[in-house]
Amino acid sequence: MERSATGFLKKSRVIAVIRPENLEESLETARACADGGIRIIEIISVSPAAREAVRELSSGGDVCVGAGTVMSRDSAEEFCGLGARFVVSPHTDPEIIAYCRGAGVPVIQGAFTSSEMVNAAKAGADFVKMFPASSTGPGYVKAVKRALPFLDIMVTGGITADNIGDYFAAGASLAGVSTALAAGGADRASVRRAAERLRELAG
Repeated sequence: MERSATGFLKKSRVIAVIRPENLEESLETARACADGGIRIIEIISVSPAAREAVRELSSGGDVCVGAGTVMSRDSAEEFCGLGARFVVSPHTDPEIIAYCRGAGVPVIQGAFTSSEMVNAAKAGADFVKMFPASSTGPGYVKAVKRALPFLDIMVTGGITADNIGDYFAAGASLAGVSTALAAGGADRASVRRAAERLRELAG
């Protein structure tokens, strides 16, 4: 994925965040999300089946898979080698950013205060990740965007069908969703329906 793929992330708007405790279940969830229109999948890298899930999903071609909770440059390099096409961290790490920029991989870095967000952007992060977004709500996103309109913000943590539209209206570029995908049940059909609804609400 080239750096221009940041535009694809913005266009897609919704990222399904999956913590793969079990490989087959995580693959089923990812495929159900894709069936429902969410084709960007973030695999939490510290989960037991993360490596196998990234490798398997990246080989299929029907989803764009990335690695989440990436804590170090070495981990970023490992998961990109397995096929991850973007990297997400809960913090801002200049070494991770430098590796991703060199590799042409979009990078999303965690930040919360205005200073942290500006520093992440200056270091080269494509998006800043606001987590947990539910602790402040859409109003905080709106206030940040009013002061710092150049930031591309990903919100995650507590994003649901009831509030995802409010976050986008406030100025968020991306939304990561997790538990909301299983709100109607864990079976593939329920996840697909939840994905369809979230994608519809994202606009």
